[in-house]
Amino acid sequence: MRKKFLYGIILIIGAMVAVAWANTFLVDENLDTAKTAERLMQETNIQTEALSEEKKVPEESEGAKENEPVVPVPEPIVEAPKGSLIEDVPFTVQAPSGQWGDPVFQNGCEEASLVMAAYWISGKPLTPALAEKEMQALARYEENWLGHSVDTSIEDMGVLLEANYGIASSVEHTDDETLARIREALSEGAIVIVPADGRKLRNPHFTQPGPPRHMLVVIGYDAETKEFITHDPGTKRGERHRYREQVLFEAIRDYPTGDHLPFPEEEHKTMVIIGKS
Repeated sequence: MRKKFLYGIILIIGAMVAVAWANTFLVDENLDTAKTAERLMQETNIQTEALSEEKKVPEESEGAKENEPVVPVPEPIVEAPKGSLIEDVPFTVQAPSGQWGDPVFQNGCEEASLVMAAYWISGKPLTPALAEKEMQALARYEENWLGHSVDTSIEDMGVLLEANYGIASSVEHTDDETLARIREALSEGAIVIVPADGRKLRNPHFTQPGPPRHMLVVIGYDAETKEFITHDPGTKRGERHRYREQVLFEAIRDYPTGDHLPFPEEEHKTMVIIGKS
């Protein structure tokens, strides 16, 4: 009887322990399930927030218009220099009768350039005899005005043109813009007289090495060959003589009025522009 009682007690205790252990397992499992569910919900919320951020449309800046097309800014178009030629400019060499030993004609490049410009403006035909007469008259005017007729600066060239022929001109100091300005003047139908160091022109028809002080008339530009077309009075072969644009640019320099006075220390590129209108 006592043994049965003890067996009964042991069975009851065993049952209670089994129930307690089962409850503990269920609690742990429920806790794990709850934690797993909570973690999944957190990950889902993070992904949802990320997608929401990606789908957000940035606000338009102040003044922007909805659906306004973006218009590209075009790059500036740089036009290539165009060719031009003033066809009807008469030519004369500075020694029309070959009198190169006469100081008036030996130093007559300025006077010859003025005569070509004046007769182009007037439209009158220019013969060697007329050119010689005009140059002598200009030389006498200079001797009375300046005391000589050797070298004439570009500024005084404008004065001589106005005083002797009543022709207005534009004297310009151009320096780095010299080539562009000559091309522009030619394209507008004007001719250009430039002072130059004749030695730098490297003209094969000059008595070498060439005159340090020289003047010539530019009447055209060849855009294909990049050459200026000139009436160069320093040679009888000077009609429509061509100079490479860079050669002419490097040769252009002003010089003072006088009897072969020294060049200024500061070199400038100048020109006188003469037009019919």
